[in-house]
Amino acid sequence: MTVKINLSPSSVKTWLGCPYAYALDKVVKVPRWRRVIAPYMHTGRAVHTVVEHLSQAPELTAEDAMRELDATFAWNVYADRLEAEAAYEIARRRLSDWLAAPYGWGEGRILAIEKMLRSPVREGLVLWGKPDLVREAADGALEVVDHKSGQVIPSLEQLRQDPQATIYRILAAMHWPNYQEYRISFSYLATSEVIPVTCTDEEAETWWDYFLEIAEKIRRSLRRAESDLPLDEAFEPHPSEHCAYCTFRKVCAFQER
Repeated sequence: MTVKINLSPSSVKTWLGCPYAYALDKVVKVPRWRRVIAPYMHTGRAVHTVVEHLSQAPELTAEDAMRELDATFAWNVYADRLEAEAAYEIARRRLSDWLAAPYGWGEGRILAIEKMLRSPVREGLVLWGKPDLVREAADGALEVVDHKSGQVIPSLEQLRQDPQATIYRILAAMHWPNYQEYRISFSYLATSEVIPVTCTDEEAETWWDYFLEIAEKIRRSLRRAESDLPLDEAFEPHPSEHCAYCTFRKVCAFQER
């Protein structure tokens, strides 16, 4: 029987970056308290939560945004008060920048906010994702909006090669068929820049084949682990400069060696 594999944009990126990190996440399921969650991740999560709530409001106000941020911000995850205050100030700026140009709000017909989307099983693979916003844009296209709170702005070509854009495109076409255009718009809160990404049905099918190949590689690694091969041999680590920032660096057997 074919083992069903569930792939999200983040799990694909984890696998491509380091199969062993994927195993610690999805096979071992290392508990959250043993992971190293970078403080900026908490900042981004707080900003996303506030933007999600504001997107459902009949009007946008700075007062509502800051009230939501105060209720959402995780002060206790930071090493000291100065670090927390710096992160909080970044979150305030991101929200203020978005409120000045609230992309995704007020135009077009909103179809979903933070909705879990899943594909049907295809050759033992399920694709899933939870986009920030899905709407029918003013020009008639089906648009998926994903807000980014970081400073780094990738190029269009980098985004076209990002599995997040393609998985969202595949899921949008499945859940809302018959649109002439599907557009994935990455909205960067730090600069108010929006980068739209599109792909054809043929390109989406090519990506499906690519994800199916990844799923099969994961199955092969699972079979190797089930044959009593050590996990860090069944799922080969890919050591790089990213190891210093890895979520699993406290429990990584490869780093211990």
